[in-house]
Amino acid sequence: MNLDHFKKEINQLDSEFLQSILDGAALTMHQDESLRLGKSHEAFVIFWVEGEEISSLQELQDYLADQADELLRNYYEFNPISKEYFEKRLASLMKEYGETAFVAQPDLMPENTLIASNGDLKVLTEEDYIFKYGFYLNLEDKLNLTVSAAKAKNWLQSGSAYQDYIAVNVFRFSAIE
Repeated sequence: MNLDHFKKEINQLDSEFLQSILDGAALTMHQDESLRLGKSHEAFVIFWVEGEEISSLQELQDYLADQADELLRNYYEFNPISKEYFEKRLASLMKEYGETAFVAQPDLMPENTLIASNGDLKVLTEEDYIFKYGFYLNLEDKLNLTVSAAKAKNWLQSGSAYQDYIAVNVFRFSAIE
């Protein structure tokens, strides 16, 4: 979920939802597309009131709106993008840029690479200084465009692309202090 979407979700929280947070529920992320209520000890927690000096619905709404940038940044520091969102977003990018845009032939770099940033997938080009650190499908054999496109679809649909994303970021997501 990008920051604009997150802020929109925060601003749409109704009083019943906010009261549940004041009563001890946690604000959680659901598949990087919506906010839900959960428990503070569960996965995907963005915020809970414990330790905060918040006593009214308006104070809570104001706090969440004012701290949206930091809350989202902290969330994605230790949580990967969900598999569901990742696959939907990568499919969209493959449609937009072409199925082989993120595929590298042997000993070559692809046209584009990918990196996760602030809850979204970003497309990198050679002009980006971190281009070579992005992830992509690396083919072992030189293949024509049709077969490369089929391999790219399989990379996405098999879950291998998501596994590659996690592997590139495994240290970051396991580095909870």
